[in-house]
Amino acid sequence: FEKSDWRIIRLLVWWSQRRLYIGRGMHEGTLTLFKYTLFWILLLISKLSFSYYIQIKPLVHPTRVMMALPDIEIEWHDLFPHARKNLGAVISVWVPVLLVYFMDIQIWYSVYSTLFGGVAGAFQRLGEIRTLGMLRSRFQSLPAAFKEYLVPVEKPTLRSFSLARRFDEVSPSREEAAKFAQLWNAVINSFREEDIISNRELDLLLVPYSSDPSLSVVQWPPFLLASKLPTALEMAAKFKGKDVDLWKQISGDEYMKVAVLECYKSFKHVLHILVVGEAEKKIIDSLLEEIENNIDNKTLLVKFRMSALRPLYNKIVDLIEILKNGDESLRNQVIFLLQDMLEVVTRDMMVEDYRDFVELGHIGHMRQDSSHGRRNQAYAVRKENEQLFASVHPRPAVDYPPPMTPAWVEQIKRLHLLLTVKEAAMDVPSNLEARRRIAFFANSLFMDIPRAPFVRNMLSFSVLTPDYCEETLYSKNDIDLENEDGVSILFYLQKIFPDEWDNLLERLECTKESEAWKDYELWIDEDKVLELRHWASRRGQTLSRTVRGMMCYRWALELQAFLDMASGKEILEGYKAHIFSLEEEKRDQRSLWAQIEAVVDMKFTYVAACPNYGSQKQQGDHCATDILNLMLTYPSLRVAYIDEVEIRGKDKVQKDYYSVLVKAVNGIDQEIYRIKLPGNPTLGERKPENQNYAIIFTRGEALQTIDMNQDNYLEEAFKMRNLLEEFREDHDVPPPTILGVRENIFTGSISSLAWFMSNQETTFVTIGQRVLAHTLKVRFHYGHSDVLDRIFHITRGGISKASQVINLSEDIFGGINSILRQGNVTHHEYIQVG
Repeated sequence: FEKSDWRIIRLLVWWSQRRLYIGRGMHEGTLTLFKYTLFWILLLISKLSFSYYIQIKPLVHPTRVMMALPDIEIEWHDLFPHARKNLGAVISVWVPVLLVYFMDIQIWYSVYSTLFGGVAGAFQRLGEIRTLGMLRSRFQSLPAAFKEYLVPVEKPTLRSFSLARRFDEVSPSREEAAKFAQLWNAVINSFREEDIISNRELDLLLVPYSSDPSLSVVQWPPFLLASKLPTALEMAAKFKGKDVDLWKQISGDEYMKVAVLECYKSFKHVLHILVVGEAEKKIIDSLLEEIENNIDNKTLLVKFRMSALRPLYNKIVDLIEILKNGDESLRNQVIFLLQDMLEVVTRDMMVEDYRDFVELGHIGHMRQDSSHGRRNQAYAVRKENEQLFASVHPRPAVDYPPPMTPAWVEQIKRLHLLLTVKEAAMDVPSNLEARRRIAFFANSLFMDIPRAPFVRNMLSFSVLTPDYCEETLYSKNDIDLENEDGVSILFYLQKIFPDEWDNLLERLECTKESEAWKDYELWIDEDKVLELRHWASRRGQTLSRTVRGMMCYRWALELQAFLDMASGKEILEGYKAHIFSLEEEKRDQRSLWAQIEAVVDMKFTYVAACPNYGSQKQQGDHCATDILNLMLTYPSLRVAYIDEVEIRGKDKVQKDYYSVLVKAVNGIDQEIYRIKLPGNPTLGERKPENQNYAIIFTRGEALQTIDMNQDNYLEEAFKMRNLLEEFREDHDVPPPTILGVRENIFTGSISSLAWFMSNQETTFVTIGQRVLAHTLKVRFHYGHSDVLDRIFHITRGGISKASQVINLSEDIFGGINSILRQGNVTHHEYIQVG
């Protein structure tokens, strides 16, 4: 085309590709070029139109009038005493307008960035789930979205764009429900480990680990079903009408319908396990059959009085609370409650045909008249006659306490929550950070993201974190030392994160009321002191916070590999059963856990570049001990450092420099690799230096660059497989070489200035990056959290340049280097890091 003589062709070539040697062949696609041109044309038209009609045109007539006036005597100092036609006044009027005229293009860029970025975000379905109310309304579709994007299949469907992302709200199979429950529960448990939710909120947010096949209903987290059952009971007790109308009202709220069905079937299951006497089982089966027949025949409101539901509900709650505690001394109370419930059903609720149940149960003496009678008299009658549920020959009629299996304990705890949780659970979780994270994770599953491959087929990747001499882990003295204002780090964090501090005390079981006792109990126990140090460090900018966050990738891959490789039976048994298996089983190379570990080791590598680790270790610095403890806590962590070795020659002492990689083995660090460097690697900027000498130890096709002041979350780590698939997706020519990732600024709660700066930074890393990448196609390498094509970059000059002064912003070099070598930079907002 460049040699064509047609003017239209030459115009298109001039428009799409410059006649330059540098960057030859870097032209973008037609659609990208059209969006770029349209953006600037609209911006310039708006700017020039606004400037002409609002700034310049209104001043033309006043200027002419001023210039036509005779010379005016100035009482103050005249800046232009010899100017004619009042040019001094004219200049003073026009200068501010001209200054704004030449400067307001930045304002118009901000306006159009907001507009174009907002439209692009809407097309990406960002912000569809922002609040707990939105999460509740979309939660029924969440398992289907999870299955679509996070559960791999052998032949995935092709990725396609859609303005609306809808998923069927159907009951998943037991195996699919178990997969969703284990992933969801892993996220919620990570919230508890980070102390952003309490134990009560943990119970309300968890999904049953393995769905009970006898229930035949979807078991949603209890926080969705809060107060649904008590509301349904009040509705039924006051309802006047037909069964169909009552059920229609209850079914209008899907969660209320599910709560009613699950509580009925769960309590029915509890009765079948608890009651083992033949006569008692016959009565209960007959009663349940009578109730279900009336439900099928739509005559329940005719045959039963709903006004007695509240006393029956209270008895059931009392029984479930006793079963939850499992106290053997309360066996008689369990029997009395079962008898009372039978009496309420047969005497108070059943309109007719209750005599057969009364005669069979021998409970006619319990009520001498229409009144209930005194409880002591009822107990005396029970003692005189062999009552239902009280027999012990040939075996007890009531199996209490039943075997406390994990399934039984989980079912009783969940049933108790469904029966007793009131409106307070509508605000669960209460922590703002937990709300933000859970809402973003749920929203991202409804966005346009690639399908996840199996772990064995995913691209392998490494994470590289440079650390020079920053704090690794706060010491006991660091968090307790007061500054000149009498404020310590621990005191400050307690005031900023009061709810998280309470959650920590609850997790450490510091239950005493006195604050002084809590402090004393914390400081005398070394294990609790260590937990306290980690709690404070995870709320500061420390290496331990970053390492723990990045290790979420490994934990996520282990769970995902388990779901990929386990059989249906093993999935129903649960991931935890294999984590806590015996050490002998883990050592077996043929075991499932050994296979999972091998696959994850091949797919993920984490290297922390700590150049001073060797010298700190020789000096006995506590920072070296903290880094070693990090390697012991996270066995897959690798630390790279620079080792200086003096070589004594005949005339002088020469220093050799080595890049060394170590890991923790048996409580000490063990050297893996040692590579001799051509000279002193300390050239200029610390961060690129650390990246350059440690990048040789990374592995895999992709590399994520993470700074020392960043964090990561388990729920976001689950989507790393999807993000890496972007390298295989069609993003126009050329293929992507840098994947930009959204960031969350977590320092906004420190102060008002930090809040303002975090909002400013959040705007840049979200809507600003979105416009640069999708609309203008001019995004380079921002540095934080970007995922790079490792093979592409290490064969084309690396990811950063350490030259002092010349390349102060070393991240820009990586982006320019990638673009000039026909790379492609994209930006993705369905995943984020801190």
